Amino acid sequence: MLHALTRSLWAALALLVCFALTGCEKPKPPTLEPESAVVKSVTPAGLELELTVDAYNPNSIPLIARKLKARVKIDGRVDLGEVEVPTKVNIKAKSHEKIVAPVSLAWGDAASIAMMALSKETVPFTVEGTASVGTDDINFDIPFETSGSLTRKQLMELGAKNLPQLPQLPPLPF
Repeated sequence: MLHALTRSLWAALALLVCFALTGCEKPKPPTLEPESAVVKSVTPAGLELELTVDAYNPNSIPLIARKLKARVKIDGRVDLGEVEVPTKVNIKAKSHEKIVAPVSLAWGDAASIAMMALSKETVPFTVEGTASVGTDDINFDIPFETSGSLTRKQLMELGAKNLPQLPQLPPLPF
């Protein structure tokens, strides 16, 4: 334990000396550009999305995208909560890399979502989140936002899957 702490202190001191004496520049935060939030599955359990975010590393050293946090809201009203997805994407110096993250969320207020499905052709959703990107010594939590939509058909199929099976009735005698 003490050895690890001593090693961390030496690493921090080395960075400080590098920045102060040799003119090394502190890494800059990457830029993120959300590309898509694709609906992969709508099930009775919840919603599965695939988020794709383009990350650009402006530095002369590589960065690592370690995780992505995302909060999804349906029609700006129904909050499905926040999830955290490990990503482990290496972003080379001065280059772009795609961060692709599968996001699974449980349904919150199913009744409100069912009402939206009855009243709208498409139901919009927004994804607000952060990507944790950095080096072993410095980390940035970069915000991003994107959106998408669920179709009435997707939501109605969800409702149909949740309806109880009706018993088969015998034919009427007349």
